[in-house]
This record gives sequence, structure tokens and C-alpha cells, in this order.
Amino acid sequence: MVGVDRPFAEVVSLLRGADAAFGNLETSIVDLADTAAVPSGLPDDWAVRAQPDCALDLRALGFDVFGRANNHSTDWGAGGLLETGLWLDEAALVHAGAGVTSAAARAPRYLETDAGRLGIVSMTTSPASGLAPALDAFGEVPSRPGVATVPVRTTVVVTRKVMRSLVAIRLAHPEGDVAWLTQHVDEESPPDVLELYGRRFEVGEQMEVRHEPDEEALAENLRSIRLASRHADVVVAAAHSHQGDGRPGEPPAFLRSWAHAAIDDGADVVAISGPHRLAPIERYRDRPVIYGAGNFLWCDMQEPIQRYFYDESRSLLRERFDDPASVTDADLLALLNEDSFGTEATFRGVLARIRLGPEGLEELRLHPVDLGRSEPPTRRGVPRIPTPEVAETILDEVREMSEAFGVAVKSDGGTGLVTPV
Repeated sequence: MVGVDRPFAEVVSLLRGADAAFGNLETSIVDLADTAAVPSGLPDDWAVRAQPDCALDLRALGFDVFGRANNHSTDWGAGGLLETGLWLDEAALVHAGAGVTSAAARAPRYLETDAGRLGIVSMTTSPASGLAPALDAFGEVPSRPGVATVPVRTTVVVTRKVMRSLVAIRLAHPEGDVAWLTQHVDEESPPDVLELYGRRFEVGEQMEVRHEPDEEALAENLRSIRLASRHADVVVAAAHSHQGDGRPGEPPAFLRSWAHAAIDDGADVVAISGPHRLAPIERYRDRPVIYGAGNFLWCDMQEPIQRYFYDESRSLLRERFDDPASVTDADLLALLNEDSFGTEATFRGVLARIRLGPEGLEELRLHPVDLGRSEPPTRRGVPRIPTPEVAETILDEVREMSEAFGVAVKSDGGTGLVTPV
């Protein structure tokens, strides 16, 4: 493909030309013909999977190192997580953020390059549904393979009037209270704090959402970053976060605080993924913080898929197809993606080229990539250098979001040069 697809070849050339190429690996690599792994039993998310030769393909593209702490790493359970690690090891790809224990998942990993040693620390703050955090042994309870997590408690702050309405819902549907200890509520005297449908609500002066990371887990993550900074020439601190997905241009305050703390503790680059959308760029203490680069490789085809997707979609299939029994995996996935990932935004991103020197950041350049939403299935989801018009549209989006973070994105030959305002 590289030999006949010039826009794709240009992207591959950028990857191969780097001293080290880093990405977020948001999939399991599982050989369905010979595996003990089974998909997650939770019907609220895809059990994403790639074939075994995917690891070698990523290596051939030019990737060197991956963060693995995200909400899809345990789609195929502990077995899939461990098998993925074996395929990555076979391809000589360095990976961090997943391990047989919590300590192993938190630990830095290192890549030796001609330019020096790169350290990588990876964690996720994504909600726990479908996610298996790595656990250390506790007494007689054995350890559990999983990913490095920094749990975040989300509180929705509402007015007293709204709280009364929530209490009325809670009284009408007591099963909506999923707290360990069922809370007694009274509509005449609504409480200051209420748990409903797994969400914590609190009375305040105005409506807002507050995210509070677990302090102990956060301290462990920052400790790993400090350790990496002692052993490596350059450190990448990676986080996968779905808090604030609805507003990718406005990263939550806790995420900005973590990014700054990571740099204070020795990170040279902070790379955040999660919302599958472009997000702002920041320069803090002359170090880059990338709050979201969009997608780089994207596949909206998956085969085979779990039966429960058909079971959960029966009414939708009857509504949209004359003969639901004839629907294929591809038909169903296209339908389910239509209202979520079926937009141009999903198929656009940037490749950030970062040059660091003894005094810090020397250059941060954004290369727009277009994943070809309108391309045939066999070509869709592959990163290519876009047309000048699409490239400028991508840079405009990043530029507009990043102004509030004190940086300018200057167009320069189809790329964006990130400089202080």
C-alpha cells in the first residue's frame, strides 16, 4: 500500500523518520483460532479486537512504543490483555500501562534509541464500566492483571430545585439508588447529596460537574513519572480519559492539573487520548500537552461481533431493515456507528512531531491526517496527508480551541507550527 498510495506513504515516512513514535493502543490483539481469552460479559461496549499480525504491521509503519491503559484493554478479559502483551513483545514494541499486577501496570517502560532513552508511563481515568484495573495481591486474594488506573469520582452539582426533582424520581424508582447503603430521602426535605443511577448529585449555587481523582492513585502515577525521569532522557506521560467527552475543547480541570503536575514531576511530553476527537494543545513550562490528537488509525468494521449486539438491537433492526435476519455484522456496525462515530470528526486528526533539546521544547509541529470517511471500506480509517483545504480545516479547529491555552497554531506549508501567543 505504501508503494501505491502516496498520501499514506507520506504519513508512514513521518513515523519512520522519528527517533521514537508513540501511540495509544486501544484494542486487544487476540488470535481467535487459538486463544483462551473470551470477550467481556458487559453488553455496553465493543469488545474491540485486532488480528495477531497487527503488532508487526504497527512496527512496520514505524511505531515504537504504546500506552495501553484505556477502557478497551480488558475487552477480552485478563487473558486478552496478557495475550496482547505477548504479541507486542514479539514485535519488539515497548508498551506501558498494563500488567499482571497494579505495580507492574503503573511502572515506567523504556525504549532505547540513537537519540537517547525514552521513558513512558501510562494510566487511565476512564469510568470503571467494562474496565478491569490491575490489582496487587491483598492478603489471600491474588493479584489481577489489568491496567493502571486513577479512579475519578464525578459529582454533578445541581440547584435545590433540581435536587427536589431528582428526589421525586428516586422515590418513584427506588431501584435507581445503587449505593451500597440505600439512602433514605424525603421530598419535603431533600438531602444535600444524593446517589441516583450510579451518579452522585450535590446541591450547590449553580449547575456544574466536578471531577475528583483518587489522591493515592494519583500520587502513585506521579511517583512513576518521577522514577522515569531519573532513568530516561525524555519522558512521555500518557493518560486516557473519557471525562469531558461531550466538550473535547474544554478539558476538565482535574486533567489540566494532572498534566501540569506530570510536567512538574519530570514529564517532557503529556499525551492525552479518549474522546476520539481533536482537542486543544498547550505549552506548560515549555513542554507540550496534547489534550487530544483525534484518531490516527480507525476501523469501523469488526468481524465477528458478539451476539448481544444483535439481541440489544432487535427493535432497531426491525425498524430499519425489511428482513432483519439478513443483516450482517457489517450492516449492524454501520447502523450503530451512524449516530456516534459516523462523522468527519472521527476520521480526522493530527500527528504531532515534537523536537526536544537540552533546554526543552524546540519545535512542535502538527501534521493533519485524514482517515477517509468517504473511502471504500478497505481504504477507510487509514491516515493520509489531506488536501490543502481539509488540512486547513483541521488546523483551524485545533487553533481555535488552543487559543484559550495561550498558544498559536501557525499554518506552515500544510502543517501547524505551535508557538506561544
